[in-house]
Amino acid sequence: MTDQITFKGTPAERALAEQIHEVLRLQGMFYPVDAPVRQLLGNLVSYFAQRRGESPDKTRSDVAAAINANPDIFTQEVQDEDVMIITGRRGAYVQPKVDRSHSLVTRFYEPVNPLPVDDISVVITTTRPVLPKIDPVFVSDYWLNGGVSSESEHDLDTIIPVDDLTYAPSADGESPLIGQAPRRRSNQMRINLPQGISIDLSQSTDHIMALSGDAIVSALRATLEKDPYERFAVFADMVAAKQDVRSFGKNEIRSIVDYIENEVGAPVEDKDILVHVMRVSARSVDFEQQLFALNYRLHKDLEFVGVPGVYMWATRKLLDKMSANRRFKASDMGNLFSYLKDGLDDSVAVDSIEHIQSRGSVSHTLSFFEWDYGVLPLNRALAAILPAPIVSRQNTAVIRVEVPQLPGFHFDISVRFPMSGRGGWLQGFDSFFQDQEILAPGATITLKRTNAANVIQLSFNEADQRIESLLYVDDSKKKSKFAFREHSFACDVEEELLTTQSAIGRIRRIKFLELAERRNMVSLVERIFEAFGEEVGTRQAPAYQLGFEQLYLVTSAYRSVSREFLRDTLTTHPNCQLVNHTAGLWSCRIDPNTEARRDDAQFDEEDE
Repeated sequence: MTDQITFKGTPAERALAEQIHEVLRLQGMFYPVDAPVRQLLGNLVSYFAQRRGESPDKTRSDVAAAINANPDIFTQEVQDEDVMIITGRRGAYVQPKVDRSHSLVTRFYEPVNPLPVDDISVVITTTRPVLPKIDPVFVSDYWLNGGVSSESEHDLDTIIPVDDLTYAPSADGESPLIGQAPRRRSNQMRINLPQGISIDLSQSTDHIMALSGDAIVSALRATLEKDPYERFAVFADMVAAKQDVRSFGKNEIRSIVDYIENEVGAPVEDKDILVHVMRVSARSVDFEQQLFALNYRLHKDLEFVGVPGVYMWATRKLLDKMSANRRFKASDMGNLFSYLKDGLDDSVAVDSIEHIQSRGSVSHTLSFFEWDYGVLPLNRALAAILPAPIVSRQNTAVIRVEVPQLPGFHFDISVRFPMSGRGGWLQGFDSFFQDQEILAPGATITLKRTNAANVIQLSFNEADQRIESLLYVDDSKKKSKFAFREHSFACDVEEELLTTQSAIGRIRRIKFLELAERRNMVSLVERIFEAFGEEVGTRQAPAYQLGFEQLYLVTSAYRSVSREFLRDTLTTHPNCQLVNHTAGLWSCRIDPNTEARRDDAQFDEEDE
């Protein structure tokens, strides 16, 4: 905004008038300074109605009120059935006064009373006038040296830094320069960010950035990305003028896609693409500029799966192949983790996020669901040590997991970031959780951050080899079901979370539910009460009692769940109540006509 313009009217009218003038100023940004900028009132109403999400009639009245309140800045001309709004880049448009007294037409005009010519030499002369002597113009050495000062290195050290200069008011109101720290005036402005954060500009820059740096960067990025004239190229936290960013042709994009899918078959770093596909030397002077241009261009056609400092690219076809799992759909899995976005995440109940970040590691106990499907919840504790998304609409990040206890063994996982309506999770652990025959449900693993942004380490507590009959999902037939088989593992486990046949054998009394059916926690809890609880009601009004930890064990075999989520479900269930707080015993009354009761009546005698 230009500081010379003062708008009038109510606060709302002044704000809208300022926005109208800014739009017209951008329209005439390449006009001469004194040229008029014109726009129809109807076009302004259509633009602001769409921008503000209001009706055209309401917007027309607001725009008209703002323009009428500032007649010194906006001029109105009736044009057909619309009104033309006229202003200037620096405020009101002023019709320039053209001095035509010295024009060719005026000079050749015969005056009414011409002056007599007494001496023709006054009009025509053959004497050559004396040319004035032009004095030479001396140019400063600063500009002759290309903008570099010619002062010695010793002199530069004696210059007072800008940050150490201040202005002390003198008697005449001026501010001579003295060599002390600056003092800011107490009546500085405050600005409000779109996130609702208010920033006091009287504070130091370092203090402002320490408190609200991320919010400022986010707001600035959003503003640049929404520039109506698309003058900026923005990628991650970098920005450049779009006219200075090189473009890539369709054939070059095809070559990159072919390199990722057919030659490498895995996500590729941006530097490798630029060197191996685009044949740009890493020692090129403009290597970083071309790297930015590549990332900016690929964001339109490829999938960004990188992390801060390591920008990785993949195609949608490659990601579908990497995350392909016939056992579940991504949408169903995301729904099972949606409780993380509902404030029912208890992963930081013991350790604070600050402590986790300073330590750089998180311990997590595997449930049967996580161990069987090879997934982990992206809860607040894990998010504290894992990289966050760095570009808008980033769905996935690919990171490598190293296991120091198994030298040379590593695998890649996908971090699925939370989206609207679904929670986040980590997938790709199935090759390690089950195939290595090391871990089992109830095992505690530790994930640790490393110096590489795209690498984490996984460790576990080793123990003697052990064989137990554990729960698994039998997918050998068309209809899946729970079953038990012997499994070997070599780690410490929490015995109360180990899904042995003696602890959870009754789970086969419950109908096997597909992932899409497990989202309804109320129905699932009622089924578990019926199958595992002690019946304390009557046939007409059945009721069951079950311990909280047993209920949590069975629920965690069906889906991802936190104890806080399960406790919230029981508390809000109208037919569930806490019977014994010390023993953690809950009771639940079941409607005898529920569908769950009819479906789960398929009890097999061999389950006993």
